[in-house]
Amino acid sequence: MKDQFRQPHSFGHDGSSRPATYQHPQGDLNSWGEVETVKLSVTPAKKTFFHAVLNHLPGPLKHTILTMQTLVQDPQPEELATRGLAEGKQERALGLFPILTFLTALGLLLVSLSYFLSSYGNAVFEFVFLLGLLLMFVPHLVRLLSPAPSRLERLCLLCVLGISLYFVQFMVSTLHFSSYDEFIHWRTADDILRTGHLFSENPMLTTSPFYPGMEMLTNAISTMSGLSTFYAGALVISAARLLMILALFLFYEQITESSRMAGIATIIYMTNPHFVFFDALYNYETLGLPLATFMLYLLARYETFSTQKYRWFIISAWIAVVAVTMTHHMTDYVFDSILVLWAITSLFQKTAAKFRAHLAAIALFAVFLSLAFVFFLSGNPVLGYLSAYFIHAFTNLSDIFAGTGAPRALFVTNPSVPATPIWDRLLMLASVALALFGLPFGLLGLWQQHRHNALAITFGIVSFAYPISQVFRFTNFGAEITDRSAAFFFLPLSYILTIFITYFWPTRKRKLSLKALSLITSAIAIMFLGGVILESGPALSNLPGPYLVTADVRSVEPEGIQAAVWSLNYLGPNNRIATDRINRILMLSYGDQRIVTGLDDKVDVAPVFYASKLGPKEMGILREGKIRYLVVDLRLSTSLPLAGFYFEEGEAGSFSLTSPISRAVLTKFNAIPQIKRLFDDGNIVIYDIGAFANGSGQ
Repeated sequence: MKDQFRQPHSFGHDGSSRPATYQHPQGDLNSWGEVETVKLSVTPAKKTFFHAVLNHLPGPLKHTILTMQTLVQDPQPEELATRGLAEGKQERALGLFPILTFLTALGLLLVSLSYFLSSYGNAVFEFVFLLGLLLMFVPHLVRLLSPAPSRLERLCLLCVLGISLYFVQFMVSTLHFSSYDEFIHWRTADDILRTGHLFSENPMLTTSPFYPGMEMLTNAISTMSGLSTFYAGALVISAARLLMILALFLFYEQITESSRMAGIATIIYMTNPHFVFFDALYNYETLGLPLATFMLYLLARYETFSTQKYRWFIISAWIAVVAVTMTHHMTDYVFDSILVLWAITSLFQKTAAKFRAHLAAIALFAVFLSLAFVFFLSGNPVLGYLSAYFIHAFTNLSDIFAGTGAPRALFVTNPSVPATPIWDRLLMLASVALALFGLPFGLLGLWQQHRHNALAITFGIVSFAYPISQVFRFTNFGAEITDRSAAFFFLPLSYILTIFITYFWPTRKRKLSLKALSLITSAIAIMFLGGVILESGPALSNLPGPYLVTADVRSVEPEGIQAAVWSLNYLGPNNRIATDRINRILMLSYGDQRIVTGLDDKVDVAPVFYASKLGPKEMGILREGKIRYLVVDLRLSTSLPLAGFYFEEGEAGSFSLTSPISRAVLTKFNAIPQIKRLFDDGNIVIYDIGAFANGSGQ
């Protein structure tokens, strides 16, 4: 075998899309692609720089940095077999795939058992739940770290693991939607199906009707198959999950030139907090993110083959841009930014002129389309919706830095909820710390070997946003920014961490040592568990368990659903109703009612419920909101809200309540003769206040 790496589909050293040939800088290669003679050397300039920086660092950290600096001299740490470049026909056997699939099924069985045990307390529930997740995740991780599996086996393992992790979320509720976001998008899908028109009003999430890509696809499947919106949505999510796994693997394989590195990067991406739960829900990011990732893959692939024969790559990328724009605003804006940054970076690299022109054109088109959706789509409220959220978050953060506000206490919800166990705290902290620890080492490898590639430099720049986003964890209004951004920032972060792993533990000897394998597996498994716990919410509120007050998934139960169904059957649809956070989404979806919100109506209804009596201020709110019915959940008086508020973010006392709302305050409506009590099941009461407020709006 020649002392060269044959790379028929790789980027050249100059960043062009021509075939590249690499000569190992540290010695000759034997028949296994290993370095026979390696000379560890550092130039005097580098010595001066590193000695100045490293002199004050601890010994182990200094040794790690110097070792990494030496190892990254190798332009490709992967052996030929894991890169699909070994001579002869590549083995396509499934290897251990059947066995690992069986272990995955056992893990799912343990997860389902843990859901059954949730009523016996969080300790038992969490132990069995995490054990099931580990049984699903760790065997796949160990196998993907090995250089032995074929490319086909890696793909099959990732697809099975990705779909199985979706089932972890699906098993939370297999008969109906249960998440806050899902109810909102269900209403949008039903409005489209019922009216036959796009862009209907959704008072709970005003932007949802203006980005209807997911709902349109759901309705198409529902109409053709006869399935309900829930099960048609489950098919959409399953397809989106498969697209995400395949797009991730193919994209990472394209930019790393290694199926093993692609497998490692993809499974690292699965450790981001949103992968198992939020991006497995019926919400527009769940479809928008896979479409955007697929678009990046098409462009990266086209850069390799910028010829007329492969023009369908660029055509498909243009179509994907349109689909992303129609599906989710935030995914659209993030990937527009990546495209623009990639196009700008390519100006300073030796990128093929034809590809640079295509990249600039598609970036400009994506930006134009995004702006068109904002300014030319009548009534699109996305700018006000996002700006209000970010303004609150940055204001909260600036108050903390200025000393005029207190940072949010981590791991603390409210006094009525047990404190987060110490092992959960350690896992969550470690998951973030490990990612931050590996980031600089991966960036070192990226700079050493891939700084001539515009996309690699783009990813390196974007990855800095991950540590910056962590500061928002200390704010009340911005903590969600950190979690939501992980799904985007883990795209470059997984690539960079994979560079660190594969350069620091190269596989030219075809086998990792047991010590290295155990270390890498433990670190990635901790990142995975920490991300899952982080997204599970306080007191594991996003998982099955007994009822909790204002805890989203744990607050959605048959009693509230039946009250909403009653309202539709006996009051009719589209009545203006004021109620708490949980009954809002139930009345919106099951009840088909018009919910009065601060987001859409600019009316804060919380004072009506908090006041000890209905005075002029409360009467003014009722009239301004044209409210006809009040839905009062007396269970609010039993505990502080787990979400930090009962009605909407920004209400008086939000995130700082010290005692539950009084039951006497909630029942004050019974003493007013003009208010009629129409429904009362002991916990949920529906009042008709039309005669009292004289503002039914009907």
